[in-house]
Amino acid sequence: MSQHDFSIANQTASSARSDINNALQALASNNSGGSSPSTTYANMLWYNTTSNILYLRNEGNTAWIEVANVDQGASRFEPVNAVPVAAVNTFAMSTAPSGWLSCSGTAVSRTTYSRLWTAIGTTYGSGDGSTTFTLPDLRGEFVRGWDNSRGVDSGRSFGSSQADEFKSHSHTFGTYQSTTNTANSGAGTGNTTFRDTRSVSSAGGTETRPRNIALLYCIKY
Repeated sequence: MSQHDFSIANQTASSARSDINNALQALASNNSGGSSPSTTYANMLWYNTTSNILYLRNEGNTAWIEVANVDQGASRFEPVNAVPVAAVNTFAMSTAPSGWLSCSGTAVSRTTYSRLWTAIGTTYGSGDGSTTFTLPDLRGEFVRGWDNSRGVDSGRSFGSSQADEFKSHSHTFGTYQSTTNTANSGAGTGNTTFRDTRSVSSAGGTETRPRNIALLYCIKY
């Protein structure tokens, strides 16, 4: 961990050598430290050892740009915005990976997850109304593309849920009919018609679904 102002003052040779070595070490370690360097330059790098974020100073030397999250414990380098905040993805494990939250309808901090809060706000619930907001709950759900004025699934607001439903339809079937001549039966003359009414039995389970596999939906924060 080393930082330097990159200004080599007039000094003795040994001190100058030490000062130069310190400056080179700061460059080699990306000016690493728990706070930003006191002296900044356009396009310089800084590795925040507290948050594990690698930053680049902007061209105007007015602000830091997040470049990547460096998870040293997992030996992972994750570029910032390689996956946009609020992206939803499925994972083949039962817990959310680093940088993601399970889509379980949980209320989470508006401060801790400020970028996600900015992206989705209260679309899926306002949490406690002041310090938290609610994540989408995709447990056991199929996801449907938002109609967005196309007219296929009209009347839907973005982020709204929808109950299961069958499209209205009918079933047709024939009935058995038998006519018997009663002229010689002692009950008078004429025909007697017998009709056999039939019903369709129910079949199936507790819901309508296609074949599927259960994976974990997560949202990027």
